[in-house]
Amino acid sequence: MRDLPMLRRRDLLRGVPLLGAAGAAWALKPRNRLNLLGDKRLEDVIPERIGPWVVTPSNDFVLPEPREGSLAATLYDQQLSRLYTGKDVIPVMLVIAFGSVQSDLLQLHRPEVCYRAVGFSIDRSERVEVQVGGGRVPMRALTARANERIEPILYWTRLGDLLPTSNNEQRLMKLRTEMQGLIADGVLVRMSTVGDPTPEVFQALEEFARLLLSSVSDASLVALVGRPMARAVEQKA
Repeated sequence: MRDLPMLRRRDLLRGVPLLGAAGAAWALKPRNRLNLLGDKRLEDVIPERIGPWVVTPSNDFVLPEPREGSLAATLYDQQLSRLYTGKDVIPVMLVIAFGSVQSDLLQLHRPEVCYRAVGFSIDRSERVEVQVGGGRVPMRALTARANERIEPILYWTRLGDLLPTSNNEQRLMKLRTEMQGLIADGVLVRMSTVGDPTPEVFQALEEFARLLLSSVSDASLVALVGRPMARAVEQKA
């Protein structure tokens, strides 16, 4: 019986690190929501005229399946898909997906994943920066192929206030945001066309992206690129 207090002290000492770890995990658990889109609708945020491009009805898109109960319906609170055409410019398919919560289970699916899922191969994927106002927005340029269809693609993703350009960056930035105690929202903005992936085509996609961000109101710009980049974009180059 004399050993009982010693055993209890030993058990208590062994439990201290576990209590410390549990306390640290509780302290790091995200508690605050960061939703930069707020109650806005993508249809209202994105103008139907972007420079020389105007909206034209079309269903020719590679999209996540939006049916009720599907993974896409779980991941995204809103999706916008539009075809923009104009005189002397290439047609541009614009897809924007918004998810109010980015977690281990609910994350934006990057185009490399979506296109491969429907039978495309990815021939080219590289990071680019597009000058918009006083900011340089990091994006990714890639080429998707399936049979006779070739799609040059330019896109960017936003996670909270951050702009990851790869899966690894997305995971690291999600962890960084969570360590700040935030449950962040996320946006995918994808522009593509059908045709040969020439430098001129990618330059046209970059021009569309530049005009898109220049056309959005200052109040809504943060929903597309985050607050720090929005402030940079709003400045003169």
